[in-house]
Amino acid sequence: MTVPANDKSLLRIAVVGHLDHGKSTLIGRLGHELGTIKDPHLARFGDNWAFAMDQLREERDGGLTIDTAQTFLETADRQIVLIDVPGHQELLHNMLTGATQAEVALLVLAADEGVKDQTRRHIVLLRLLGLSSVIVAVNKMDLVGFSEQAYRGLVDAVQIVLEGAGVTALGFVPVSAKAGDNVVGRSERMGWYRGKTLFGFLSEHVPPSVLTAAERFPVQDVYRAEGQDIIAGRLLSGRVAAGGKLTVLPAGHGTTVTGIRRFPANDAPAEAGESIGLILAGAVPDRGAVLTSVDDQPNVGCALTGRVFWLGEAPLQVGETLSWRCATQLQQVTVQGIGDCVDSATLEPVPATAEMQRLALGNVRLAAEQPLVFESFTRCPGLGRFVLERRGVPVGIGIVP
Repeated sequence: MTVPANDKSLLRIAVVGHLDHGKSTLIGRLGHELGTIKDPHLARFGDNWAFAMDQLREERDGGLTIDTAQTFLETADRQIVLIDVPGHQELLHNMLTGATQAEVALLVLAADEGVKDQTRRHIVLLRLLGLSSVIVAVNKMDLVGFSEQAYRGLVDAVQIVLEGAGVTALGFVPVSAKAGDNVVGRSERMGWYRGKTLFGFLSEHVPPSVLTAAERFPVQDVYRAEGQDIIAGRLLSGRVAAGGKLTVLPAGHGTTVTGIRRFPANDAPAEAGESIGLILAGAVPDRGAVLTSVDDQPNVGCALTGRVFWLGEAPLQVGETLSWRCATQLQQVTVQGIGDCVDSATLEPVPATAEMQRLALGNVRLAAEQPLVFESFTRCPGLGRFVLERRGVPVGIGIVP
């Protein structure tokens, strides 16, 4: 029996990998096999399934993905969103944008090229973004003669990199995206492979559960409707019902939920993941405030240490002031210290200095004049991930350990 669409579980998958290892082609082939790409489009794409994903002309002409693109797949009991993110080193900002939306990653590795610097960097980024598990597709098996030996060697090589970054491989699958081998149907040319097809891995993966049951509701905006202030936002975790007691942080005062607004309207308690409006008794919180449970609260303070991946052209320097964004919060922070840096491509330690170079990872101590609301990423990703901006431009992404 087919589950109604609104009752289906949703899994968002970031598709990452080195430039030209076949991410867009693989997604295009999946869409074709599952009927997402309809017949009228086929003449345009020929056998280049990447064109189904790379919508911008400069992407087609250059053979690389510039922006993130999404493909929606559907099974009998699940909705899957594949987020195609760029592999080129200069497009890491776009890669971060796509990967931050996902619950799991699909790493695409070309069999004829193997592990590249950008492969290593994407693996490190995934871990930094909290994606601690990946499905690995060894693509372009046709270019190595569908060789089991070549496949096994690549699996061993990428496994070493994954383990070094603290990322777990949920499974490996040899594929040829261009021809469709092991993408949805099993490959007759790789009879030595007995595991699941790629679609088998994607359709059976269980999305991670919410890490904390405590209420976490960052205030996105306040609207006035029918004489009432409606506090809009997305419930990161927990469950909120009319009559429930909450604490408003960083102010620290209590409040009571008197109503829930959603579309279509109903009075059922709000569950984690829902975007809703709340009607509260008492003072109206501003954007950036976080509504939390009374007896289980996140950290509130003017200082924190985060693990930061630096993207700025100019080095990050001790003493400089940046903008800090976390959920709906925006605050000015000053860099007080930098330590434990590594090169994101080689994973080798970088000698400690008063600055951090582009594409390095390091522990950064930040201080703010106004209180910040944050939490360990492993407990609440929505309050444990932040972005640093320099003059309005994103230059770093970090997590709270």
